[in-house]
Amino acid sequence: MKKTLIIFVILVTMFVPVYVFANDAGYEGGIANESDYKEVVFLTGKPIVFKGKMTPSQSSRSGTTTTTYRYQLSSDDGGKLTRTLTFKTIETPKDEYNQVQSTTTLERYSETITEGKNIYKLTSYVFNGSDIKSLNPGVNYLAGNFAGRKVYSLNNNKGTITVEITDKTVGFDHNYGNVKTQKISYLITGNTKVNGNDSTWSGNADVYVSFTVNSDLKYILNDPNYISFRGGYLLSKSGEDILKYSYDLPKLDDNGAEIGRNTGSDSTSLNEVPKENRLVVPDVNDINGTWGHDDILKLMSMEIFPNTSKYFGPKLPILRSDFTVAVAKAINLEPYTIPNTSGYSRSKVKEVSPFIDVQTSDEDYGYIKAASMAGLISGTAPNQFSPNKILTRAEAAVIFIRALGLTNLAPKGYFSTGFNDDYAIPAWAKRDVYVAHEIGLLEGDANGDFNPNGSLTREEAASMISRMIDFMMKDLTVDYVEKILNY
Repeated sequence: MKKTLIIFVILVTMFVPVYVFANDAGYEGGIANESDYKEVVFLTGKPIVFKGKMTPSQSSRSGTTTTTYRYQLSSDDGGKLTRTLTFKTIETPKDEYNQVQSTTTLERYSETITEGKNIYKLTSYVFNGSDIKSLNPGVNYLAGNFAGRKVYSLNNNKGTITVEITDKTVGFDHNYGNVKTQKISYLITGNTKVNGNDSTWSGNADVYVSFTVNSDLKYILNDPNYISFRGGYLLSKSGEDILKYSYDLPKLDDNGAEIGRNTGSDSTSLNEVPKENRLVVPDVNDINGTWGHDDILKLMSMEIFPNTSKYFGPKLPILRSDFTVAVAKAINLEPYTIPNTSGYSRSKVKEVSPFIDVQTSDEDYGYIKAASMAGLISGTAPNQFSPNKILTRAEAAVIFIRALGLTNLAPKGYFSTGFNDDYAIPAWAKRDVYVAHEIGLLEGDANGDFNPNGSLTREEAASMISRMIDFMMKDLTVDYVEKILNY
């Protein structure tokens, strides 16, 4: 790993996965799966769950996306909600920061809610939102906010209901799923006529929403005795949307006068049908009895390590090229494809490798160039990658944390990684080693040493990559969902 400060620019349009969520539920605090939509309305002095269909449609051009959401909903007691909202989102790449900045404004709106004898018609809706996406080789992160004000006319100008809205959103997206979690706060004020007199009331509500698409990998044993393989891995991807809410609202009588307070909390959810994918069954002879057997089998089943040989070589040191390709496959980094230059062209440009010791004809060239472009790897010397050099543990830590985009979790200034041989860790790797240790990707030996310049075996590499995948599948989801929803 090059022992200098590396500044890299991610070419967003070439290899960064599109940051999307499985089911777009819009900005109204609702949840959605493949066929259903739910949200909670607080206008009447009590929370009312509306369910039905929400249909989004979208068009994009030159960095501007226009999205229209159409709602046809009903409540259990016969209420109706119809709504159409159109938003415009402008994305501005900030390549020097590996980020994308977005702003969202409301273009058009209409909404009518009928509940009991009351009709609420939306007469004004002001909305402004913004988010920032951090683009990394393996995981993209999102943080955003929006604010709005909705004004409803009650029963043909017999009063008004004003709803002030603030939101805080965080999320991430990677090869194995995505999560978006929102906290939306509502301040609701009513000004109505009750028996000819002006009546004013207020209430508030908090809505916590999470949208989760997650993967799970399980080894499934086959029941028959007479079968050519005893079992194999099943990769499942499923989604769950959770809506939790708490409220402190006025209790209103039939005339709309406040007669007390209505407080409480509740939740609802929607699940998606899982997508099941049986993985290939490796045929390998030299991993039985090794402590890394399960991790090796798992990664070979996922085709992160190739199945082209019956011998994995668990105790052999792993090469820089093999480790780079495996991590690239684990995070689903698309290999670079050399442009087709067949035929006559005066503008034909010869493909040039970023490293003098990696030829464009090499089998792994596409992954190595993609990893270099993404900032996942750098060289051992100017313009040199040393593909056949043995990988060190310090180099592995840097690649892992670059893939996850978490280097900035390390402290500023002087700090210790917690290993006894902290003094031996190269300065260019220390921050990444610290983070990798903190999140459980790296462990010390029996003496508490990290051995940063020691070689990494193929078995150890498989174990570390397996833990990185588990971190993406599980730990990130816990951090973004359970810690926020269980407020």
